[in-house]
Order: sequence, then C-alpha cells, then structure tokens
Amino acid sequence: MSEAHDSRRHKPKNAALERLGLSLPVTQADVKQAYFAKARDVHPDHGGTAEQFIEVQRAFEEAMTYAAERGKRLPWLGAQMPLYIDQLTAVERIEGWGGRAVIKSLDWLEDTVGEDFALLADQLSEIDLSATEVGDAELEQLGEEVDSLPYVQTLNLSGLAISDAGYDALPRLTGLRHVNLHGTRTTAALHKRLAAQPGMERVEADGWLKRLLG
Repeated sequence: MSEAHDSRRHKPKNAALERLGLSLPVTQADVKQAYFAKARDVHPDHGGTAEQFIEVQRAFEEAMTYAAERGKRLPWLGAQMPLYIDQLTAVERIEGWGGRAVIKSLDWLEDTVGEDFALLADQLSEIDLSATEVGDAELEQLGEEVDSLPYVQTLNLSGLAISDAGYDALPRLTGLRHVNLHGTRTTAALHKRLAAQPGMERVEADGWLKRLLG
C-alpha cells in the first residue's frame, strides 16, 4: 500500500473568497465576476444595506490580492498533469506487485488550488520493490507505461532477479539519491554509473558500497 506522508491539515477557508461564494482555484477574473453579482444583491438600491455593500467591497479587495499572489502558480499546476498521470500508473503497478510507494504532498499548494487539485502535485518519493517477485519483465513494463518519475529519491530493488537491462528499462529517475541493488544480478559497471549520476548519495550492491559525501 502507498504511504502518504501528507502534511495537509484541515484549514479554515479564506473568508473573503467565502463571502463572495468562491472556492479554489480562483483567478482575478473569477473574483471580479463574483463581486459584481454579490454587489448587485447587497446594494442599498436593491434591498441590501450599506454595511453589507462595504463588507462585499472589502472581500473583493482581499480576494483580488489573494488571487494575484497565488495565480502565478496555476500554470505550473497544469504542467504537473502528465507527471501526475505517470505517478498514478507507477503506484498502481508497484502496489499490484506487492511493493510500497511513499508519496509526499505540497502543503503550500492547497492555499492556491484547494485540497482536491493539490493532489496533482503529490510527489512519489520512494519505491520499495524488495520482497516481491518483480524481474526484468516487470521493470520493462513500467518503463513502457511511464516516461519519468523525477521526484523518486529512494529506490529499493534488493533481492530482485533483475539485470542491468531491467534497471535501464525503468522510467527516468533524475532525482534519485539512494538505490539499493543488493542481491540482484546487476553489474559493477551499472553501480559505478549510478554513483556518478548527479545528486546520487548512496549506491548499495553486493560487496560494493559507494557513498558520495556532499
């Protein structure tokens, strides 16, 4: 089963957005549209009061500032969709093989797009396939279905009947820092290549341990 190291907590809603009837994600255009509708409803000429009108005006100003500060993050979130789909596919395969996946969430993004959309930025940070029956064929399957897993930092393939070819068939793991290849059929050539990968801190294999001190 995947483990969600999730720092999200239930947070109070933004009062200004709530007053205007808005929910995340929100843009300045959304705020303006909601403001015009609310302002008409509470205007003294339409049965509202001066106090209500002032309250909506204040909510509008606060919501515009909120949307301006966080709106720049929305294009970035859209770019996350392909990675999100890749991660969903990878987690499904990993768990189907009896492995373990660890997922981290970006707590700050919830303030921009809301809890549901913030899931798009979840990061698969650790894969553990030890104690499974995974071999080269399964790793090749994963590589065919998933292009890249850039947030994976820890990869445990110990005890698997895999070769260099199986490892090389994996999706691109550009953020990898620690890999465990104990008990595999991988070669010293692969281990040395992994140790030279940018950002790598530790490569473990039978009779061979490479630590990089940064």
